Amino acid sequence: MLSAAPADAFNHGNALYQQGDYLGAADAYHSALQAGPSYDALYNLGNAQFKSNQIGRAIASYQRARYLRPRDADLAANLAFARAYRVDKVPATTGPVELLLDRAFHLLSGREAMLLAAACFVLTALLLSLLIVFRRRALLYLATPLFLLFAYGALTAGVWHAYVKSRPAVIIVPEVSALSGPGEDYKQILLAHDGSEALVREARGDWLLVQLPGGAGGWVRQEAVEMVFP
Repeated sequence: MLSAAPADAFNHGNALYQQGDYLGAADAYHSALQAGPSYDALYNLGNAQFKSNQIGRAIASYQRARYLRPRDADLAANLAFARAYRVDKVPATTGPVELLLDRAFHLLSGREAMLLAAACFVLTALLLSLLIVFRRRALLYLATPLFLLFAYGALTAGVWHAYVKSRPAVIIVPEVSALSGPGEDYKQILLAHDGSEALVREARGDWLLVQLPGGAGGWVRQEAVEMVFP
């Protein structure tokens, strides 16, 4: 829920978006987000950025929104649509089992997963304590599914934590040369374009070492990249 000032900025952004002023709308949504993360503001920001042809920035905003509400079908569709506009196409290498696991462990947000794990842990511990005292088999039957839910919540929270710690980023300039070292004097390894997603592996001054899908990568200027989780 947005408080008064962020809500005003959010509503102003919606009005500008309806008028076709997508850059102005994006600025208003940025103002709304100064008070803290908001799914609605991030989702609308991504839409405004996509409409103003900022593909990389839109993907980054959608990814932040997905962290807060991963089950939203509209968000998933918009993220896939934005990715389809990228110059650099990523071949599908994910198998059906990996895809199923990815979906299973992204049904809940990180916060929802932690709350589920905490609640199920407490209930499981309580039931096991009662089992020791009363020795009723029914208590074990109740504790088992709760323990499994605890494990699922803990694993899901761990998956999200690992994603954030991997330092995901997106290229936000039309084209950037990835170099073999952190400086203009190094040779070009490859070209990356707006919307290419990467992981930041190292930072040296104004340079970032990024790894693109497939393992390739190189050093790029910091201003060419937007971190998904600053």
